[in-house]
Amino acid sequence: MVRVWYALKNLFLLFWFPRCWKKARAKRELLRGLIGKQIELSTPFGFLAGELVAVGKDYIELLDEMGADVFVRIAKIETIRSLS
Repeated sequence: MVRVWYALKNLFLLFWFPRCWKKARAKRELLRGLIGKQIELSTPFGFLAGELVAVGKDYIELLDEMGADVFVRIAKIETIRSLS
C-alpha cells in the first residue's frame, strides 16, 4: 500500500509541478561534476564540508574531516561551493 501511495504522489508531482523535478535534476548534475572534490554545502541545519564521494538519486555522500560518511538529501541543499 505504501508503494502505491508513493507512486501516486510522484505521478501527481510530475504532472502538477514539473519545474520542481527539473530543479533537483539540475542540482544533481552539478554535484556529479564535483565528485572527488572538496565542497561546502549549506542546508537548513547548518554548513557541511568534505569530499564529495557519491551522488545518488536523491542524496549525496560526503566524507568529512573526521573520516565519517555524511548523507545529505539533495532537496535540503541550499548552496554549493567548491573548495578545491
